[in-house]
Amino acid sequence: MKKFIMTSPYQGRLSKGIYHAADNELLRYDKETAFPIIPVINAYAGAGEEIEIIMNLADYENAHTNLALFEEELWELSAEKGFTYKKIEPVLLPYNNLIDTHIDLFGALTDRISDGDTLFCCITYGSKPVPIVESMALNYALMAKKNVSVECVVYGAMDHEAKTMSIYDITSLIYISETIRAMAENNVADPAKKLRELLG
Repeated sequence: MKKFIMTSPYQGRLSKGIYHAADNELLRYDKETAFPIIPVINAYAGAGEEIEIIMNLADYENAHTNLALFEEELWELSAEKGFTYKKIEPVLLPYNNLIDTHIDLFGALTDRISDGDTLFCCITYGSKPVPIVESMALNYALMAKKNVSVECVVYGAMDHEAKTMSIYDITSLIYISETIRAMAENNVADPAKKLRELLG
């Protein structure tokens, strides 16, 4: 199943705009949204498919408000594109950055990933450790589950001076963990150069 992982934002007033696709034309989406995962769903969820949203939801008023806003946008996109989705059952988290909270998030995410899943993830929102935990869960799924792939991982950015929004495809960063380990074991002299060569 196609599963889309995201975190409900903590911000009280989300900025809506058009996220310009910086490096993956599939992510081109010409409608305003506050959620970078929406262009991802638009790109990868096809008519007649059922998808699942894995929403990290902190025990924080703004996060609950933003979940409702996201559900409105998701419903509209579903009606337009013709895909269906399972009822969102959020991964509930306390609003803190304790290590136990992050370990619980890792466990909850890996529990929700099954053999054969195709994964998508938006690391834009949440506290700074959350994307690290999401990346850990994606890497674990790639190594421990059968026939799991990570299709697209994105980061949505806003230029507050120019008032523009961009969406970046950073999927390749998920797949280089093993490469980095191998380079370290072989004492590669210029690991950044080697990575650029490997990634083209």
